[in-house]
Amino acid sequence: MELEPIAWTPKPEPPRREGRLRSGIKLVLGEFRRVLGVDQIVNCAGLIGDLAGRPKAALGVDHPAPFHDGRCLDVEAMAASHGICVGEIHDLMLNRRRQTARSVFCHLCGGGGFLALWLVEAFRTPAYTSVPYVLGLLALCSAFFLSAFYNALVNWQIRTLRRGTAAEFLRTDESWWPS
Repeated sequence: MELEPIAWTPKPEPPRREGRLRSGIKLVLGEFRRVLGVDQIVNCAGLIGDLAGRPKAALGVDHPAPFHDGRCLDVEAMAASHGICVGEIHDLMLNRRRQTARSVFCHLCGGGGFLALWLVEAFRTPAYTSVPYVLGLLALCSAFFLSAFYNALVNWQIRTLRRGTAAEFLRTDESWWPS
C-alpha cells in the first residue's frame, strides 16, 4: 500500500488590521487626492508634454544648427533646412534675443531680491538657528544669477552669430548686457 504525499500549505496569517489613525490618514489623503483631481492633472500634464513636443519633432528642431568651420552660424543653411527665408530666421533670432534679454533682467531681479532677503534674514536672526535657511537662500540666489549668466551668454551668441564658450564671453570687449 502506497502512501500519498500530503500537500502541506502553511496556515494563512490573519489580515493585519491597520490602526485607526493610519486608516483615517489614508482616507483623508485619498479624499484630497480625489477632490483635487491629482490623477487627472498628472494625465493632462503628460498630454501637454506630448503635444508640446510634436511641433519640434515635426520641424526637426533637435538637429544642431549648422556652423561654418564649427564656429560661425550658417543662417542660409538653417533657412534652407527649415524651408523658410533668411529674413524669417533673423526675425526668430531677434525674438530669441528679446526673450533672453527679458530673462536676464528677471533673473537678476529675482537673485537680487533673494539676496536682499538673505541679508535681512542673516542680520535679523541668530546664526545658529538659521544656517540651513540662509544657505538655502544663498543657493537660490546662485541659481538665479547662474540663469541670468546663461541667458546673457545665449544672447551674446545670437548677437555675434557664433558659437562661443563662457570663457570667451567673459573675455570679450563687448558689453555683456543683452540687447
